[in-house]
Amino acid sequence: MVRARSGASPAVVALVAVLVSACGAAAPQTSREELFQKYVRSTHVKSDWLGGEGGTSADRTSNFAAHGTPTDLLSYLLSARHCDADADCPPSGAARRAVRDFAGSAGSVFERSVLVKRRSGSLELITLYVAQTSGRAAALVDSRGRTYTGGLDDFRHHNDLLSSDDMILTPAAITSVPGGGKVVAVSGHTATGRQPWLIGTTVVVLVLGAAIGARAARRRTAEVCP
Repeated sequence: MVRARSGASPAVVALVAVLVSACGAAAPQTSREELFQKYVRSTHVKSDWLGGEGGTSADRTSNFAAHGTPTDLLSYLLSARHCDADADCPPSGAARRAVRDFAGSAGSVFERSVLVKRRSGSLELITLYVAQTSGRAAALVDSRGRTYTGGLDDFRHHNDLLSSDDMILTPAAITSVPGGGKVVAVSGHTATGRQPWLIGTTVVVLVLGAAIGARAARRRTAEVCP
């Protein structure tokens, strides 16, 4: 709790409270194991190409057993899949143009599923695309045609598909195909853009508030001790 010192204005105290709240705010915490287990048991996962919808949790778990161990299933779900040259992949015109612009005629395109847990708790599989040049340079492309050359961090910082309240399950090396190595559960967006100006504004107000408080204290001393 932020307490006001004598002479500090309510506005200063309010801004300090906002700053503490903003800096201390953390993304929703869900481990990768919890998120994956939620996927395995849930009978309602939007766009679930692997498990479908309906049935019971027991039926779903039994069907998934055909893919081997949980590790095998997770790898199968999140590994990139090569887009067939004759397939409509990516399906949207914007994404298709973006991957072709990056990969070139001699490059390759892969699609990769990412598991999303929305703030409401609902689950969804979204598809992202990895465009790879003939020289093995890679970029991530989303369904709207936006291109990210800086990997997972770049996607989380700049995408407009997900919010900081969403959690995603994805390979950390998201443009590495077909696997991607270590799987991580992270927020879908890193909402840090507003903190620098918030911190700067608060520092200015704190300095002004301290100066005003000091002046008021001197005035009160002068009135008491003429």
